Amino acid sequence: MQTGTGRSVPPSRALPPVDVAVRTFNSGRTIEACLRAARKWLPIHHLWVIDRHSTDATRPIAESFGAELRSEESGIGRATRMAFELADTPTVLFLDSDVELVRPEFYALACRRLSEPGVGAVVGNAWHHPFAYGLPLGLTLLPVAWGRTVDLPEIAQGSETYYLRRALVRDRRRVAYIPDAMVHRSPYRGRDWPEWQGAQIRAAAGSNLRELAFSLLVPALIHANSRSARNLLYTPIFDLKLLRGYLTPDRWRVRDRRRLTGSIGEPKA
Repeated sequence: MQTGTGRSVPPSRALPPVDVAVRTFNSGRTIEACLRAARKWLPIHHLWVIDRHSTDATRPIAESFGAELRSEESGIGRATRMAFELADTPTVLFLDSDVELVRPEFYALACRRLSEPGVGAVVGNAWHHPFAYGLPLGLTLLPVAWGRTVDLPEIAQGSETYYLRRALVRDRRRVAYIPDAMVHRSPYRGRDWPEWQGAQIRAAAGSNLRELAFSLLVPALIHANSRSARNLLYTPIFDLKLLRGYLTPDRWRVRDRRRLTGSIGEPKA
């Protein structure tokens, strides 16, 4: 499949094997495409599916692709830490269950970029999404030894990447981005999703106004990437709802995903 700029080629057998971590909950609608593409294009050593006791077909589908299942009950922070703890390759590739890798040479390019001086993480951007931002873990290669140094609370929820970004700044490392690497099939989040996200930002960063400003900018970039006028017009409403959650976090910080019809996977920062 020709998906990126230049010639697309299958990953080389000479590339180092990589452990792949999929953090998930009730991802039965999307995880099959996710794991099929991963098996096709990545030299996988271990395929870890770290699951929050899914109640749909997530686990049997994962097992059908040879995934090694692990469970967690604390939060997405715990699932992220487990990925670093379980990995026994030098790098770990975080892959969201609603993401499908479509650029065959992504891993080769990511290994090359990660070897560059000053690069601490490599993110695969969505197909035809020109605006890069932050450190989403939808398709992201990170060094395992470095990840184990990050002070990441196990109970961290939707803003778990705040701690990773803070550690990159601490170590004077930057994020590199690879365009047109994947397709992201966004899940249904529920109408209080922005408030929940605002509450998680407050829990992680406190009154850090710079982090708040960044969190308000990200929805605008996401909506701009979608090329949807409706999404762009919704941006100020989303930001106001996020601010409501940020200002009244106790009301919004707890969220039972099992009650969300059609919920897929974990919220992203």
